[in-house]
Amino acid sequence: MASIRSVLQPALCTTALLLAGTLASAQEPTLEPSGVRGNLGTNLSGDTIVRYDLETDSIIVITDEETNAQIASLIETLDRPVPQVLIKVLFLEVTHTDDLDLGVEASYSFDAGTDSLLTDFGVASASRGGFLKIIEDDLSVTLRALAGQGKLEVLSRPSVIARNNELATITIGQEVPFIRNSRVTDSGQTINTIEYEDIGIILEVTPHITPDRLVEMEVAPEISTLTSESVAITDTTDARVIAKRSASTRVVVADGKTVVIGGLMEDNMTESVSKVPLLGDIPLVGALFRRTIKEKSKTELLIFLTPTVVTGVEDLETLTDSERAQFDIVPTAFDGVDMPDYLPPLPED
Repeated sequence: MASIRSVLQPALCTTALLLAGTLASAQEPTLEPSGVRGNLGTNLSGDTIVRYDLETDSIIVITDEETNAQIASLIETLDRPVPQVLIKVLFLEVTHTDDLDLGVEASYSFDAGTDSLLTDFGVASASRGGFLKIIEDDLSVTLRALAGQGKLEVLSRPSVIARNNELATITIGQEVPFIRNSRVTDSGQTINTIEYEDIGIILEVTPHITPDRLVEMEVAPEISTLTSESVAITDTTDARVIAKRSASTRVVVADGKTVVIGGLMEDNMTESVSKVPLLGDIPLVGALFRRTIKEKSKTELLIFLTPTVVTGVEDLETLTDSERAQFDIVPTAFDGVDMPDYLPPLPED
């Protein structure tokens, strides 16, 4: 039997192990440190030695021509680039506020200023709004009106490229310390246990690409920010409150298509009235003896998801150029001379 030595390169280590298991399916071979050797049964003829060379990243096959052709065909089938997918997550949040603060405050002094009758709703001490003040010898009246409207838009688009069946994570933000436990020693000293937590834009996704270019994803996007509010943990320690918007789902999307995976519509309206009993309830006239504060807000949040499958080097280059063309800040941060030092030029149309 004529033997030949075949070197197939490049090849992945995982492919070599899979190939060894395939070749040995008919009989139990003797495993060696650098490969596998054994009788291949009825599928392949003759004895075959298969070894993997770690230094050159090659599979070495010693066998006859017929068996070598079958092994080469098998390696070409297995040793292919793993498909990838670019996953874009779009957070779109809009908040509208409509507030009103209307109140009247008055004071009257009598008996040569030794006695007084007044209402105190914090109107006179306010520094913002429209005021009408009447001041006489013994009478002082303050009318305050303040209306506020606001609009807040939050638009974030984290994106990450991931290999098929592998977890990918992107985090854009800060590591913030949080108090998880607090205790007081016998000497009165407070000891806090602190752990750090990621705050910002966080995206975790595991894609599964089907042969017909459908993408099944286990995705968990999150946007979290620190607020100005706090909660008392101990008499001397407060913990910050975190505003968090997130979703966790498993969804199937066609290549290049967009799907909404989360939505929130929230309406909040708060009305508080401070008044003098009985007098504040009198129609029309009662407005002189009360203060009304109305706070109204409406929030809409949508989360969109768009996967794009990348199967080869050409697709990856095209996708990279497309993403670079959408830069908003980078072209203004670097002039035409500095840009080639960091990124290659875009292809001409």
